[in-house]
Amino acid sequence: MREHGHGYIVGRNRRRSGEVFDFIQSATGPWIECPVGITAREKATPPKTLVQEVASKEPGVRVFVVHSEERAAFECRHRAKAMDRVRVRLEKLQRRVAEGRLNAPEKIGAAAARILARNHGHRYYDWAHQDGVFRFFEHPVHFTREQAYEGKYVIQTEEQNLSAVDAVRLYKELSDVKRAFADLKDVLDMRPIYHQIDSRVQAHIYVAALAFLLHRAIEKKLKAARLDLSATEALTALKAVRVVDIDRRRRHHQAIRHSRHQSRRHSAARPRHRRNRSSNRTTSR
Repeated sequence: MREHGHGYIVGRNRRRSGEVFDFIQSATGPWIECPVGITAREKATPPKTLVQEVASKEPGVRVFVVHSEERAAFECRHRAKAMDRVRVRLEKLQRRVAEGRLNAPEKIGAAAARILARNHGHRYYDWAHQDGVFRFFEHPVHFTREQAYEGKYVIQTEEQNLSAVDAVRLYKELSDVKRAFADLKDVLDMRPIYHQIDSRVQAHIYVAALAFLLHRAIEKKLKAARLDLSATEALTALKAVRVVDIDRRRRHHQAIRHSRHQSRRHSAARPRHRRNRSSNRTTSR
């Protein structure tokens, strides 16, 4: 990309490079608050996104550390849940050793390793076995690092004209494609599909691309109508809408019913007739 003069903006993996942790630790300057997006504004308390630029070790490379309150809350909940699960298993192992049901050091070590291999336990806990006593505790290095990671991610670019806020905005736009494809599965209730034939793979990608186009078109219409609503929320709201076909005395009517059971007639006005329940038929879709 550098040889051909192409610009880029990428997110750095937090755990595959110690350099990323150093960037996060060096983020001690003032934070810049980013504008709140549509999806965040839909929440009762819109979460903030903060960013600051930190020094890079490579000439021409710019690095931004971003702190997302929404991401921090999610990762904190996830960590607490994982730690609870690992702690319960370690406590059971501790009781087995204390009661003499497990004495061999190699078996104790193997059991502890199996426990820490699940739910990312090695990120949070360490253990020791001395004089027949097994104990576990928060890892003095890994646990502190995990807490520092929570809510933060690192963006790297070589674009010199970008501001910190613009870098975050452009990086978030990269996730719009993933979000649109997620809507295809979640909002439209499409189950995971596994293909082995090239034509079916191509068809699946084509449908996903159409979903992304639909997502973008809805966002454009909502913006033109000056509605403070995201496409995801709009699609979710549409799931509660039902079109009802009513056949009444050889007359066909259509109505739209939504979550509050309000109806709006789409058919032309019809003269009223005396109601005959035996001749009414209603279907919905």
